[in-house]
Amino acid sequence: MIRAIVHQGSVGKGIEYFAAVAGPDVDRRFFFEQIAAPRGDVIRYFAGGSEIVLNPEGVRFHGNGGLFGEYMFGGHLPVGDLLNDEVVNRLVLFGATVDAKTHELKFTYNNAGFETYDSIFLQGNAVANYVFFLDDRKRYEDTTDRQAQTLRAAGKLLKRSKRVGSGQFIALAHEVLAALDEPDTTLFLLRIINRANQRFSELCHDAYANKRSLDELSATYADDDLGRVEAYQRERIQIGVIYHDPNNQELIDEYKRILASCAGSTISPSARARLMRIRTLSLRNEVPLSIFDTLEEILLQEPRVANEASEEPDYIQSTREILGGFLLGKSITRRLSSLDMVQLMENKQKAGANRDQTFEELLLDTGRQIDEIGLQEEDFERLESFGELVTLFDRIDHTTMLVNKLAFMDDVELTQEQVRSLVGNMQVFEKLRRGLFQQLFIDPVLANEYALSYGKKKLYSLTLGLLSIENNEASITEVAGSIASINRIERAYFAVYKMVRRRMANFYLELNTLEGRETFRREIKAEIGLDENLRELQDVINESLLEEVITKIRLEAFYINQLLPRIVDDQDIRVRTDFLSNSGLDLFQIEELESEYFEMRAFPPELLRAIQRPVGHPEPSEGSMAVPGSSHR
Repeated sequence: MIRAIVHQGSVGKGIEYFAAVAGPDVDRRFFFEQIAAPRGDVIRYFAGGSEIVLNPEGVRFHGNGGLFGEYMFGGHLPVGDLLNDEVVNRLVLFGATVDAKTHELKFTYNNAGFETYDSIFLQGNAVANYVFFLDDRKRYEDTTDRQAQTLRAAGKLLKRSKRVGSGQFIALAHEVLAALDEPDTTLFLLRIINRANQRFSELCHDAYANKRSLDELSATYADDDLGRVEAYQRERIQIGVIYHDPNNQELIDEYKRILASCAGSTISPSARARLMRIRTLSLRNEVPLSIFDTLEEILLQEPRVANEASEEPDYIQSTREILGGFLLGKSITRRLSSLDMVQLMENKQKAGANRDQTFEELLLDTGRQIDEIGLQEEDFERLESFGELVTLFDRIDHTTMLVNKLAFMDDVELTQEQVRSLVGNMQVFEKLRRGLFQQLFIDPVLANEYALSYGKKKLYSLTLGLLSIENNEASITEVAGSIASINRIERAYFAVYKMVRRRMANFYLELNTLEGRETFRREIKAEIGLDENLRELQDVINESLLEEVITKIRLEAFYINQLLPRIVDDQDIRVRTDFLSNSGLDLFQIEELESEYFEMRAFPPELLRAIQRPVGHPEPSEGSMAVPGSSHR
C-alpha cells in the first residue's frame, strides 16, 4: 500500500522543492498540476478547498495550514520560544492573530495570501522552510475550527521536532498524521529550499568542522551561485552553523538560561561574571558576540547591571568571571587554561596585597555551590578541575609564606624539605608562564619597603639557588646551606648590633673620629670574646661585619641628630624618602628610632604618622606580605 507520494522539482531562480503527500488512498487521488506560464512554470497542490501554489516569485496559499521552519539565530525570536529549550521551530498558521490585550491566539477567515521567496527565507529559515495544508474530508466545515484543532494536536510537535531542521520531511509527515489521529486526513507538506543559501551553509559547515573558523570563506563569494547570497543571509547562516556546533550550542543556551533568571531584575555581579565567562569561552571558538548581544536585547530589553559590579576592582570582576565558569552547564568544559590560572594567581596576590577578603569569599562560595551541585548530579570534571585550582592556591599560599618569612623575619632559614617544595612549586608556576615565579613571589617582596636587608640577601640566594637546581648546577642541600650561612651572619650582625647599642647608650660621639672608631672596635672585640652566646658565631664576626655595624649606627645617629629635626621642622618628607632609599637601613629600624625620638619630646602622634606615611608610600599590607614590627629582634 502506498502511504506517501514525493515530488521533487525546481521553480523560479534557485528554488528547489520537495512535496510529500501522505494519507489514505493517495495513489488514487488527483491533487497536483503543473501550469506553463510565460514567466516560468507554476506548480499547484490542492485538495478539500485548500491549495499551495509555487510560482517563480513566491508562494500563494489559501485555506487551512501554515508555514514553519527551524529557528535561526541572527533574528529576533519570541521570548517564550527563546526561553523554552525544547522549542526549535517557528510556526505560523494561516489566519492566526494575537489579541493585543489578552495575548490570546485567535483564528480568522483571512487565510489567503502570497509570500515572496525573499520574504519566506528572510522571516523564516535562510535555507529551508515548509508550507502545509490538510484535506480532512470535511471533518471540520469551518476553517478556524480546523486550524485550532491542528494547533492543539500537532502544534507542539511542529514546534519541537528535530526532523524539521534535518530535512526528514517524509518521517515528519507521518509524525504529524499520527499526532492528528484522523484516519481519513491527508497531509500536503512542501519543503522549499534556497539552493544558493543551502550550498553556502554546507561550505560553512565543512569549514567550521575542519578549522573552527569561517574567515576563509570570503574567497568563494565570487562564485555565480554564492554571489546571490545576501550579506545579511550570509551572516545568519554563519551564526546558525556556529550555533549548531554542540559545544557552542551549550554555551549559548547557558547564556540564555542565565539571562532568563535575571529577566525583570538587575544582573547580579555573580550572574554578570558567568555571562562574561561564556563570552570569553566563546571567543575561542569564534562565536560572534552579536549572538549574546541579541539575546540580551530580547530578554532584558536593555542590559542591566547591578551597581555593585561596577564598583568592584578589576581583579575581583575577572575572578568572578573565571570562577563562574565552574557553575555553567554540565556540557561546558571547566578545564581552566593556563591564561585563566595565571590571571587567578595574579588576582589572588592583588587581593592579598589590598587586604581584600572578597577573593577568598568567592572561592569558598564557588566551592560550596559545586558541592551542592555534586549532591544532585555526578560531575567529576567540575570537581576535579576545581580541586586542581584549590591545589594550585595551596601552592601559592605555601610559597608566599616561605618567601615572606625569609624577607620579613630575622633568624629564618629553610629546611631541605622546604627548598624541595619550592623547587616543585616553581616548576608548576613556570609551566604556566616563564618567569611567573619571579613575578608573583620575588619581585613584589623585593620592592616592598619593609623587606629586611638580610631578608633580601636570602631571597637573592634562594632565587639563584632554585635556578641552579633547575639547571643541575646545585643541589637542594647546597641551596639550604647557603641560606643558613646568610642566617648565621645575620644573627651575628644583630647580636653585635645590640651589644653596641647597649654600650653606646644612644651616644655616638666616639664614632665621629677615626681614633674613636678604632678604640671602639678593639673594646667590642674584647667584649665579644667574653660573651659565651657569641662563641659559636666567632667565625663570621670579622672586620667587615664590625664595619657594617658601625656604619649603620653612624647613619642612625646622623638621621636622628641632623635629618629628623629638619624633617619635623620643615615637614619635608622628601628628605626622609631620599635617606631611606640611599642609607640601606631597614625601614622598621628607622620607624623605631622615630618613635623613640617623638616619645622623648612628647610630639603629637599625628605628626609622626604624617612623616611615616608620605605620598606614594601607602600603609603596608597585612595580607600577602608580613610586616615586621617592634617585636622583631
